[in-house]
Amino acid sequence: MYALIEALHLNRIDHHRRHELTPVLFATAAQGDPIARTIVDRLADEVATMATVALTRLDLLDEETPVLLGGSVLAARHPRLDDTIRDLLSTRAPKATPHVVTASPVLGAALLGLDHVGASAQVQERVRAHFER
Repeated sequence: MYALIEALHLNRIDHHRRHELTPVLFATAAQGDPIARTIVDRLADEVATMATVALTRLDLLDEETPVLLGGSVLAARHPRLDDTIRDLLSTRAPKATPHVVTASPVLGAALLGLDHVGASAQVQERVRAHFER
C-alpha cells in the first residue's frame, strides 16, 4: 500500500490509468480501512451536497423530485457510497428520490437529437435498446 501511495504522490502513475484504482478503493473501504472509508464518505457528501444545492437553486427542495445519479462510479452501486448518499439526501432533501442511471451518456444525446428531428417512438426504442445492452 505504501508503494502505491508513494507512486501516486510522486506522479508515477499516469493520469489516464488512475481510474483503475477505483475498485481498489471501494474494496479497501469495504474491508474497513478508515482512510478509504473517509474518501468514500467524502464522495457521498459531495454528491449529496451537489444534489441539494441544485434542488435549492431550482426551488425544488420542498417538492417530490427525482435526483438522477450517473457515471460509472455511482452506477457500480457500491453499498457504502450508495447508502451514505441516500442517508444524506433523506436528511438534506427529504422529498428527493435518488435514481441511479446506468445507461450510456450518449443515449441521452441520441434521444435528444431524435426528438429534434421528430423521429418516431419505434426509432427511439431501437436506439434505447442498442445503448442499454
